[in-house]
Formats: sequence, C-alpha cells, structure tokens
Amino acid sequence: MQVGAAPGPLSRPPPTPSRTRPGTPAPGIGETTSVPPRTCRDAAPVCNGEHVDAMLTIPPSVRLRGRDTELRVLGAALDGARARRGTSLLLTGGPGTGRTALLDHVRADADDFTTLSTAGVADEADVPLAGLQRLLTPIEAAVDLLAEPRRGRVREALVQGNPGDRFGLGTGVLDLIARAAEERPLLLTVDDADLLDRDSLDALAFVARRLDSTRVALVMASRPATRAPADGPRPLVPGVDEHVLAPLGTGPVHDVLTSAAPVTLAQPVRSALVAASHGNPAALVGLLDALTHDQLTGAETLPDPLLLPARLRAQLLGPVRDLPGPTRRLLLLAALGSERSLTDLLDAAGDTCSEAPNASAPGPAGLEPAEERDLVRVHDDTVRFTDPLLRDALAQDAPANRAREAHRALAAVTDHAHDPVAFARHTAEGAAAPDAGLADDVHRAARRAGRVEGRTAASLAFERAARLTPDPDARACRTATAAYQACMAGNTPRAADLVARARPLAVSDRRHAIIDLIDAQLAMRDQNSIDVAERLLRVGRELMPHDRPLALRAFVRSADSASLAGDPVLHAHAVDLALPLVRDDDPAVMHRMADFLEGCAISFRGDYTGSTPILRRAVRLADGDAGPSELIWAGIAGLRLGDNPFVRGVMTRAADRGKALGEQATMPAALGFLVFSEFWSGRFPSAAGTALTGLRVSRSSGQSIWATHHLASLAMIAAIQGDVETCQIRARAVASQAGEKSLGLAAAVASWGSAVLELSRGNAADAFFRLRSLANAGPGQGHPTMRLLTAPHFVEAATRMGETAWAAASLAGYRRWAESVDSPSALALAARCEGLLTSGDESADHFETALALHRAGGDDDVEHARTQLLFGAHLRRARLPGRAREHLHNAQESFERFGARLWVRQTRAELRALGTADRGPDLPATSELTAQQQQIARLVAEGATNREVAAHLFISPRTVEHHLRGIFRKLNIRSRVDLARLLN
Repeated sequence: MQVGAAPGPLSRPPPTPSRTRPGTPAPGIGETTSVPPRTCRDAAPVCNGEHVDAMLTIPPSVRLRGRDTELRVLGAALDGARARRGTSLLLTGGPGTGRTALLDHVRADADDFTTLSTAGVADEADVPLAGLQRLLTPIEAAVDLLAEPRRGRVREALVQGNPGDRFGLGTGVLDLIARAAEERPLLLTVDDADLLDRDSLDALAFVARRLDSTRVALVMASRPATRAPADGPRPLVPGVDEHVLAPLGTGPVHDVLTSAAPVTLAQPVRSALVAASHGNPAALVGLLDALTHDQLTGAETLPDPLLLPARLRAQLLGPVRDLPGPTRRLLLLAALGSERSLTDLLDAAGDTCSEAPNASAPGPAGLEPAEERDLVRVHDDTVRFTDPLLRDALAQDAPANRAREAHRALAAVTDHAHDPVAFARHTAEGAAAPDAGLADDVHRAARRAGRVEGRTAASLAFERAARLTPDPDARACRTATAAYQACMAGNTPRAADLVARARPLAVSDRRHAIIDLIDAQLAMRDQNSIDVAERLLRVGRELMPHDRPLALRAFVRSADSASLAGDPVLHAHAVDLALPLVRDDDPAVMHRMADFLEGCAISFRGDYTGSTPILRRAVRLADGDAGPSELIWAGIAGLRLGDNPFVRGVMTRAADRGKALGEQATMPAALGFLVFSEFWSGRFPSAAGTALTGLRVSRSSGQSIWATHHLASLAMIAAIQGDVETCQIRARAVASQAGEKSLGLAAAVASWGSAVLELSRGNAADAFFRLRSLANAGPGQGHPTMRLLTAPHFVEAATRMGETAWAAASLAGYRRWAESVDSPSALALAARCEGLLTSGDESADHFETALALHRAGGDDDVEHARTQLLFGAHLRRARLPGRAREHLHNAQESFERFGARLWVRQTRAELRALGTADRGPDLPATSELTAQQQQIARLVAEGATNREVAAHLFISPRTVEHHLRGIFRKLNIRSRVDLARLLN
C-alpha cells in the first residue's frame, strides 16, 4: 500500500483502463463507458483551439502523493453514490497541481460505476451546450425513455445546441442521469470545467445541486476562479463543495522524487528540484525528466535556472497574455526582482520606458489588472506572486533583450551595500558585453556577498564578475575565486566546472599553482588519499616562490590526506617542507599551523613527551574568531592530547561556524571528529545523529572520503550498542571503500569497531587477532594513532587469551602517552589494563585507581562502566560477592542507559554467576531487533514503502526486504499490518 493512500476502496491499485473514447457507439444504460488513459495535463491551456497535453506520464503511486484528504473526499463521494446519497464536488488548482490525476484515480477506482467523462475545450467555449453534448452522447439513446416535455428539451439541446428553458433543460438532464444510474451507480467527471461553454456549465451546476437522493457522483476540476473587479470572488459552480489543491508538502515531494527518479539522486540535486518545483507535481516530474544521468547523480552541474517544461510554462502564462503592456512590464520586473517593493518596481519600469520611447510608464495602478486576476498581491508595498511558478515562468519566457533591459533597470534601483547579491546579479545579467568598470563593481559586491550571504552567493557573484571582465588573466583570477568559493560551499561539480574554465585563461605561474591547489582540494574529497597527499606536495612546492601562506596551507592539506591514509612517512615529508616556510614576523596563525604539523609528526613517531607541549600551543588555533579549518586542526591536536571535552566543544564550534558561512566543505570533518568525543562519553543518540548528519552532508557535497569515515563511526557505534548485523554490514562496506581510497583511518576505526563487537560477544580470540593485525597494518589499511587508542581493548583481549607479553608491550606505549598528556580518562584506562595484567590485591588496587580517575575525568561514561564490569568480574572470581555486586549493578545501569545490549548480557551473566537476579524491567518485544531493524520496523509501521525506507537509511530496497523478513521472524508476525498494530 502506498504511503498516504486513503483507507478503503481508494487504496486499491487502479485497473488497466479498457474503455473507448466518448463518441463511440453508446452502450446501454448500466454499461461502463470508457475513458482513454490520460496523462497529467492539469488545466492545460488552449493553443490554437486545442487542449494542450503536458504529456507527463506519472505512475499513480507517484502522482497521488500528498493528496490524502482529496482521496478520502473522492472515496466518500463514491461511497455516497453507492448508497443513493449522490454527491458533487469541485477540485480547483493551478496548472500541474494534480487535478486530472485525481480524476483519473476516481475513474479507475469506480470499476462498479458507469462512467461518463468530458473536458472543457476553449475552441468550443462559445458553442452553446457543446460540453454537455460530449458528456451525454454515450447515453443519448436513453433520452427516449424520458417523458415529454423533458425528452424534447434534452433532445433539442443535444442535437441542436439550443438551451431553451434553463429549468426545463436542467430537470431533463437530471432525470436522464438518474435513469442511467438505476442499474449501476453513475460517475460523471468534467475536467477543465472553467473552459466549458456557459450553458453546459449552468446545466451541470443545476444538476450538481440536486443529486442528494440519486446514485450519481459528479466530480469537476478547474482552475481557481479569478476575482472580478466589482463584485468580488464568484465561485465557478455555486452551491458545490470546492476543494482547493494546495502545493505538495516537502515530504510528499521527496516521495515523488524517490519513486520517479531513474537513479539515486545526489542530495544537492534533490534539494534543487524540491526548491524549483514549489510543490507542483507536474513541474517536479518535468524538471526531473529534463536532466541527464550525470546531472541527476551530481557528476555535472545543473542548469541555472532549472527550466520549467514548455507546456507547463505556457499554461502558467495563459492568464498573462492579454494583460496591458505596462502591467506585463511590471510583472516581468517583479519576477526578476524577487519580492521587490512596488516603489522600486515603478522606478525600474520608468527606466525601461526611457529606453523604449514608444512605451508608456505604468503608474501606481499598473498592477491592478494582475491583482484582479489574483496573479500577484501587494502587501506592505511588497509585490508577491500567488504562485511562485508564475514568477519563474515569466523570467524564463522573457526575450533576452527585454530581460537585459529589466535587469539594468533593477540594478539601478538596487543598493549594492545592503543587497550585494541582487546588485551583482542584475548588473551582470543586464550587461550586453564585457565591461571592466561593471566587472569591478560586481567584484566588490561579490566580496561583500560572501560576508552577508555565504559561500554559494559569493561564488555566483564572483563568476558574474569574471564574465564581465575583459582581461583574460583577471578573468582567470575571478573565475578561480568563484571556484574556491564553490569548493568551500561543498558544490563539487560547480567548482570543478569553474576550475576547468579558469585553467586555460591563466598566464602566470602563480595563477596556475592556485588553480592547481583548488583542484587538489576537490580531489581530497573523492580520490585516493595517498595520491592526493603527493599531489598537494607538488602544488605546495609550486607555490613556495610565489605565496608562502598558500604553500603552507597546501602542505597542511597534504598532511591531512596523509593522516587520513595513515601514512606517517608522507605526513613527515609534508611537515619537513612546511616548517621552513614560517618566519618570525609571520602572523600567529601560521606559527600555530606549524606547531600543529610538528606536534602531529612527533606524536606519530611515538615521542609523546616531545609532542605534548607543541600540541598544547597548536590548540590555540581555536582562539578568537577562528575559521572552521583552524578549529578542526585545533580539535585534532586536542584528540592527540586526550582532551575529549575540548574536542567536543571546538568541533561543535567548527560545525556551527561552517553552517553559518554556508561552508559544507569543512562540516564532514568537523562532524567526524565530533563523533569520537560523543560516543566515548556515552552520548550514543547524539553520536549516531552526528554521524548520520555527517554521512548526509558528505554525500551531498561529493565527499566520499568522509562518507566512508562516518560509516566507520556508525560501525563503531553499532558495535558499542551490540548491534551485530549492522556493525558487520557497515564494517564490510568500509573495508571495501577504504581499500579503494587508501583510507587507513576509516579502515582502522571500522576494524576497531569489529574487535569491540567480538569482545562484547565474548570472542576474545577474534578480537585479539583483529587488533593485532591492525597494529601491523600499513598505510591505507591502518593508522598509528588507532594502534595507540585501541590498546585498552587489545590488552583485555590479550589477557583473556593468555598473551600477556603482547598485552604488556601494548600497555607500555599507551601508558607513556597517558602520562605525557596527563589525561585522567587515559590514565584510568592505563590503570585498568594494569588491573587486568596483575592479580590479587594489586589488581584490585589498580582497578580502584582506575575508578577514581574515571570519576575525576567525568567524561568517559562508557569506559567507566566497562571498568566497573571488569572489576566486578575480578571481585567475583576473588570471592568478594558484595563488592562485586555493587560494581556490576552500576555497570548494568550504565549499559542499559547507553543501549549497549551485549555488555548488558555480560553484566547479567556475571550477576547470575553470583546468584543475584539482575534488576530492571523486561525489555520490550522489539528489543531483539537490531538498531537498524528497529528503524526499519518503525518506518514500515508508519506506512513507508521499501524504496522510501531505503532512501531514508541509505541502503538498498533489497536490504530492506531482507531485514523485514528477519523482523517478521523475530516478532512472530506475518505482515506489515501486524507490524503497524504492534508498534502503533
């Protein structure tokens, strides 16, 4: 059952139409007349007297999204007719809103009805009774069953088009359709009722108001009625219930895209389509159909603007065609100006008229004809379109020369200081040729736009400045700046396109090197990390003679890529080239960047005593009004110092700062390191949410490198929560992706997660061998820092295996680091490891020390609980049940709060071994489900399809189906209905 479908008969799939067109030999009364299958041609306009069909074939599951209320109303109308409670209703909405789709649906659902259908045609709008004749022709033979004088009046109306007496005709038509409904209920549908001739519409309105005791349902559809200047709004069909089709909400629009898209859409593409459609289903599908495969997947940039389908555009512009010239000029200015004041529009209109001597300037009442048709509304001197699509249609339909004139006029009334984005746009779009003076004006506006509107706006403005720039090298500079801004905004396809345009224009070595740097930063998102690190080394060398600060940044980026790859040698190479670039009189930020590089390099070598003071200087990168990149580097330094509270704070700042600047490029990294600090302090819901957000942002900005990293973090979170299947699936995916891109850090995190999972399941041997392999993994497969941070788990696995030599060696390195950074949390884990390696009272003393350090640190709730579990197990074996029980109960409460189900089981097993019943309520029926299965179960119970669940959770529909089978088996149910009853 589709999401949003109404219960009852309307939820049945529509049967395949097998009807004939109206006008074929009429069936007898009670037979179903046939209607040809129709496409989505909502309120199609008239072109040369023909009904224009948008030809947007939309499957029913797509086109009925978000129309739950209308489906219920239509279902009630059919049920009423079946029960001899005839109903009439009118569906109104603008072009493309789904009126015809709803009529198609109700006809398909009325398979037990006789169905008669027609549609208004503008060429026949002045032909009396033409529409009524087309509607009733299939049952014309039944006219002979009517009594006189009604028979004569109906016959005269259908044959001669003579309306005669309105009352007599109305009663005759009512009698005719009532007789036609005796054997089977009768459904009458009239599309484009606003295009019917007046006599037909009057007759149908007369009938519609008198269907109460009949087996007839009359459903009409039309555009909304326009306002008359004198007597106000007048309904198209007085006395008939009107249901206005509002734009689809965001959720249904996303559902349409999920169902209709031929490929998985890139997130920026999805967002652009949602915004451009304004909730109009025909616009949405038309925009989708116009894009290529590479544009849909984000490999190519989208057209700017996204062009509405030509036929839909013509439909939208129909009411504008016969407006006065001054009104049309004001509407065009309003469309291009985006909610400008009426005063500005009138000033701009005066400027356009000065360029066209024969044109008359519109006065303050110039918009009244458009207001009377409800095309625009003026509120607080601001002009707004009632349908945003009309605004887009006007802008896209304007001839190029007229649009340039309008943009020039709008630029003249735009304040470049208060609205730099609009000023840059109108100035650039109004220019007929490159102009150095205009280019400088737009360039200044672009710099301000970046501060006011963010990276995306700045990129667009710099690109416009470049288009106006005559000098090739200056144009290359501005195009490269636009590319950099797009890069930082996370728009990879756009940035790559701008880089390709800037490269052939560059004439200096410095310009070439800067373009190479931007291109290399784009490569950091999606290409092999070792290759990118080497490429950035080359770019840094090229920049060294021309721009030391940029060269330093290139080497820091190279070190970042080497670190993601887990390659300390390549990292050290970047550091060796970077440090000599910094001079005594350079800004503080350059010195701190050098400290960051040097401290990380020394830490990589295992000299924690030497690295700690340097890294403490590097964390000052976060001082003052630091940018997202500097905050991230400070946070990485904090991670190496074991300062989780600092890392959480600074990475939160980095993510917030990036969001405020519209800088999606840095957000995945900020969120990635934020996850580390969250899950080790027991903030699992927050950590999972952060990782999922990071995964979404990574994918939307084309950063597969960080998408893999966030997937690895999600594998670790699943391991801590004891979600075996989810952890294994994610870890396998990370292993595949990390191997292709040389992502040693992501591979190490996922492998660590798998080891934690095995350890919590009691499989110490698997955990031991996995972590030992990680300790020996090379670049692209492991990471030196992960070998350090996994030591507490490795010691635990090794001691369970009796491999005390391995455990002692691993602990020695970890203790050196913990003592160097003087972190209570790290020292607590070192003390816990000593407790595992010793016995008797000495072991108990180490555990007590560990617990005291955990309490002093106060920010490592997960490991605190793990220490209590291990200490409780030690005390149980030492035959100290009272002390053991206290620690085990504390550990159980913590694990239950975190949702760490496998550690809960271990703790309960220890309590049972003490002869103590574990405390706490029984788990709910769904507790046997994995975390991912619980998510799927909840979404399916709410009515989501497999494809919608897959899109929501970033998995395939086949995986959803596999999980559903497991869910049904575990919960002992058979269907989605049973699942909904269980969870709702």
